[in-house]
Amino acid sequence: MKKRLFFLLCTCGGVALAADDDITFHGTLVAPPVCTISGGKTLEVEFRDLIIDSINGDNGRKEVKYDLSCDSEIRDPDWIMTLTWTGTQTAYNDSAIETDVPGFGIELQHDGQPFKLNTPLTINATDFTQKPKLEAVPVKSVDAVLSDTTFSAYATLRVDYQ
Repeated sequence: MKKRLFFLLCTCGGVALAADDDITFHGTLVAPPVCTISGGKTLEVEFRDLIIDSINGDNGRKEVKYDLSCDSEIRDPDWIMTLTWTGTQTAYNDSAIETDVPGFGIELQHDGQPFKLNTPLTINATDFTQKPKLEAVPVKSVDAVLSDTTFSAYATLRVDYQ
C-alpha cells in the first residue's frame, strides 16, 4: 500500500498545470509638434569691423538672437528637445565653421561653452525662457595670416525632438 501511495504521489506531482493568457497592447501614436527657430527666418550676425590682431577666440563675440516656438497642443515632458548646428567644420576647431577666408572661422558657444558641430544639445522642451544663450566668436588657426577683407560664413541651426 505504501508503494502504491508513493507511486501515485510521484506521478501526480510531476503534472504541471498550464494556462494561456492574452496580452493586449494600447497606446497613441503622435507626431512631435512642429517647431521653428525665429519663425523660419535667417538669423543674421553682423560682426562689423574686427581688428585682426585681437582675434583670440574670445574678443569680438556677438550674441546670436533667436526664438523657439512649438505647437503647444502636443507636448510631452518626457520628450527630449535638442538644438544642433551644422556647417563646414574648420580643421583646427570642432566647434567652428569655415568662413570664405582661409584660416578664419566662427565658433558657436552655448552659455559660454563651445557648441560642437553636429552634436545635439539637450534643451528644456517645456520652458523656452530657459533656452541656451548662443554666441558667435571669431577664431583663427595658429598659423593664419589674415589681411583686410570681408568675410562670410553659413551654418544651419536645427531644433528636434528625440
